[in-house]
Amino acid sequence: MDALGEICKRYPLAPLTFANICKIGPQPERSAVFRVACTAIELQTFSIRPAERTWLRYVNEHTGIPYPIREPVTEPWHKVSLLVQIDLSGQPWPARLTQAARRELLNDRKPIYRVFDFVLRCTIDVLGHRGDGRGVSVGLDVLRSLHARVWEGSGGGGVGNELLQIEGIGEARLRKLADAGVRTVRRLAGLECYHIERLMSRNPPYGQSLLRQLAGFPLLTLRAESLGEAPPPPQQQQQQQQRTGRGLRMVRVVMGFENKAVPAWKGKTPWVSCVVEGLEGTEKGRLLWFWRGSVKRLDVSGGKEVVVGITGYQGCKLIRVTLACEVLVGTMVQKDFEL
Repeated sequence: MDALGEICKRYPLAPLTFANICKIGPQPERSAVFRVACTAIELQTFSIRPAERTWLRYVNEHTGIPYPIREPVTEPWHKVSLLVQIDLSGQPWPARLTQAARRELLNDRKPIYRVFDFVLRCTIDVLGHRGDGRGVSVGLDVLRSLHARVWEGSGGGGVGNELLQIEGIGEARLRKLADAGVRTVRRLAGLECYHIERLMSRNPPYGQSLLRQLAGFPLLTLRAESLGEAPPPPQQQQQQQQRTGRGLRMVRVVMGFENKAVPAWKGKTPWVSCVVEGLEGTEKGRLLWFWRGSVKRLDVSGGKEVVVGITGYQGCKLIRVTLACEVLVGTMVQKDFEL
């Protein structure tokens, strides 16, 4: 069986869903990856109930979501898209639902998110098989956002929505922190407990309790550098390189974390992914290297060091290395450099 067949077997998705994933264009935008997940065949059973129509129209027209529906809101995928987008916007649900309708929507949410997870992971694998580094990075971006329930890099007006991942922080406290210039989890974790209590108008031991929670948030570190040309290969390989024009340069990547102990967020040890992609020339957007593993594997002195061979670099002198957790936003670190 070929690689695509193996990927198809890995996920419990309908053949038509997998076929639509395979139709995604090269270097897709986030909106394209998100729409493919919304239109999965498995989600077509979530039809719009009469009590949900007004609420969905309001979400579409008045909440500032990034991907509004341009046609009348009537299809199951419209409902799925709007439900997920209002969740990821960091806003509370508009109060335009009856209690019974809200309860039904909440029941729908869990299976919708489960299908989304399968579709996004399958999409990442398919794009990785193609060698589409930009697409893999975008797929991981949407996957992180889905699990964190907030868009990566979101927050209009200088408000850092990634702070909504922290238990006990809602709209009001988010605004207080933003007014004080605290817009990232990393920045909040670096404050003293008494400073946090002053900003949040809370009494001790609130600050200490919050810092204990933040101690498990992964504060990833990344170093990357070019090591120059690889040693000359054997004569036969050298002749092949001359025919193909695909040279070889070595890159050192060191992945780690600043936390005093192995990060564990909400009782789970997160996984991280590292993507190396070309940024220019004929190699722009190409996947040059990919690694995935538990954050525990970064728990070595000086961080986990990997030396990667980059081929075909004549068409690309500038590359990007991106390291991030798979289920948390605000953990991403990047390094751009020349080979």
